[in-house]
Amino acid sequence: MENKIPIIIDADRSLGYEKNKLSYIFRLPLIWVLALWVGLKKKILGSELKLNTYWFDGLSSTCRKVKENATTWKALDIIYNYCPERDKSFEGRVTDFWNGLKNIKAVRNRLRLVKKLLKESVQEFSKNEKQIRLTSIASGAAQGIIEIMREFKQKGIFVQAIFLDRDPTAIEHSKNLAKQAEVINQIDFANISTKQLKSVVGKFKPHIVEVIGLLEYRPGEHAINLLKRIYDTLVPKGILITSNISPNSEKFFSYWVGNWPMIYRTVEQLSEIIIKAGFNPQNCKIIQEPLRIHNVAICKK
Repeated sequence: MENKIPIIIDADRSLGYEKNKLSYIFRLPLIWVLALWVGLKKKILGSELKLNTYWFDGLSSTCRKVKENATTWKALDIIYNYCPERDKSFEGRVTDFWNGLKNIKAVRNRLRLVKKLLKESVQEFSKNEKQIRLTSIASGAAQGIIEIMREFKQKGIFVQAIFLDRDPTAIEHSKNLAKQAEVINQIDFANISTKQLKSVVGKFKPHIVEVIGLLEYRPGEHAINLLKRIYDTLVPKGILITSNISPNSEKFFSYWVGNWPMIYRTVEQLSEIIIKAGFNPQNCKIIQEPLRIHNVAICKK
């Protein structure tokens, strides 16, 4: 299917996007060599290695925690909140080195971009609505959404939300964050799968649905059906914000060394899924963060 959804590269300097550095060209050969080495070890010794490579999860306890919690909210929580200034030991410098991977920078860029789009969407609905209803699917820690809800609450704009996640530890962590932000009374938490989406969210009729970092684990038809169910729950002119990672030079490193398998999609493939789910391409746009690894789609019903 021909891509009919406009594609934009966001260059909002106020967001403090992380960008690629020239020194990365010297880092890339090491990334490929380590990915090849670990891949060969796993083929010979088995896919489950206690230590993938001394240079990644051996020297850095932070990298090891990310690897051990790959594909979960816990790994993302480490990546989102990592601060390179905290530790100047040898281990800290090793962690800083791997923190410079494009995929790591891009996932933080995605968080910045999604927060920006959520703010704009809430602001748009607040012109005519006293209370904005938001649903986050596979919400994880929901750090970004909670921060936005706190900001709007301080302005007298209230966002009522439902957070859905299958992982009870994610629900518990997001509850703690919501308490600290003093928005806990604005959120309902549901420890369910996406199959139960309509039964929980159907009557809620959200203005905004956010589903970030989930399509990477949903094959084609499953991804389309999920977006169809979301489309049905939205109010007229409701907004979907979703995303998918693009194929990139680090995908084999993420898979073999980081233990992080994903479904990578081009912008054209993401567009096809969105259109097949029922969204009009004229009411959608796909926005890329500056590294062009994460594509974030915003679609109006």
